[in-house]
Amino acid sequence: MSSPLAERPRLRLFVNVVRHYLIAIAILAAPTFVCGCLKAATLPPQAVYTEIEPSGSAAKPPDCDIPVLRHEPLAQYRKVGLIEASGSVYDAESDVLPAIKRKACESGADAIVILTSKSQTTEGLVGYYIDAEAIIYGNNPNIPSGESISH
Repeated sequence: MSSPLAERPRLRLFVNVVRHYLIAIAILAAPTFVCGCLKAATLPPQAVYTEIEPSGSAAKPPDCDIPVLRHEPLAQYRKVGLIEASGSVYDAESDVLPAIKRKACESGADAIVILTSKSQTTEGLVGYYIDAEAIIYGNNPNIPSGESISH
């Protein structure tokens, strides 16, 4: 049997080995924590509005409650603008959609029709992408209604 004095060097060795393993684990785990923080540092989703024709409506507040349609409506409408928005690779539709809605509200649109909504990785874009149309319900007031004239 060994004496308690003989056991102390073994205990010290064990403590040193455990300490070195814990340091190694901390060093290896640090990049995981850094990557987690990088997600929070990404830019917010960006949206671009391209006017097709004037909406004829006043701009609404950026946080207006605008309907989001997945298909063209059955009612008469006109397309007044195209809206493209993209977010980071960490974003989902729920993160990018508010940027689309803000642009549609600012244009005076009555609703938006989502054309494309997907996460993609291509040469030109990595992240979440939404393509939508801003619409106004009704006919174009600049086009007279009535009998059509043919030549």
